Amino acid sequence: MELGFNEKEVRVYLALLEFGIQPASVIAKKTGYPKSTVLFLFDTLLKRGYLRKSNRGRVQYFCADPEDIKLAKESEFEKQKDALDRVLPLLNEMKTPFSSEPKTSFYEGIDGCKRAYELLLGSSGTILEFGAHLDLVEKFGEKFMNTFIGKRVKNGIFLKAVSLEDEVHKKLYRLNKKHLREIQFFPPEKGRIYSSIAIFDNKVLLLNLYQDAFAILIENKEVADTMRLIHSLIWK
Repeated sequence: MELGFNEKEVRVYLALLEFGIQPASVIAKKTGYPKSTVLFLFDTLLKRGYLRKSNRGRVQYFCADPEDIKLAKESEFEKQKDALDRVLPLLNEMKTPFSSEPKTSFYEGIDGCKRAYELLLGSSGTILEFGAHLDLVEKFGEKFMNTFIGKRVKNGIFLKAVSLEDEVHKKLYRLNKKHLREIQFFPPEKGRIYSSIAIFDNKVLLLNLYQDAFAILIENKEVADTMRLIHSLIWK
């Protein structure tokens, strides 16, 4: 359903996937839907590229292959991306110059925090960070973090992090050069960073995942410059 299927489409698709190449009448018996409903649902899925159809005499047979969903979704994504690239300049032209830009943005939940953290990938220069990477890995997952690091490296964005000297950060330290990163440690007896703080461009992102999951983005040059100064005073 997260891929855009409604409940009825899910039922008929999974039934067809289970029973193989079948006419609509077989799937109607399996799902309990009228044959006309199944045909309507199959027609919708066919138009989206999720199913295949063949004729055997006067009978239509349908086939489901998960790879077709993958290919169709990739095509949809490319079309949406092209449309977005065309539309955004027009929307920006229509935007009134008298509207005030938000200076503080709040994000909630793991998904919201992921979106906030990905804003770092748009940095025009080095990111300075007070990093709680153990929480990032535990809450975001290794796959997300590895993908994020790969994108940051691809974009040529360097990271300078002040972090607790623990096993997670020692592991990251060994990959510093490959990951365009430099980490400086502080000893455990000094305490623990519970919230990651990243300074980039004229922005400061505070990301808390320790218990509650929320992020606050502050867009202000003076605040960013102040945090850069604090980072430089700690950096050896």
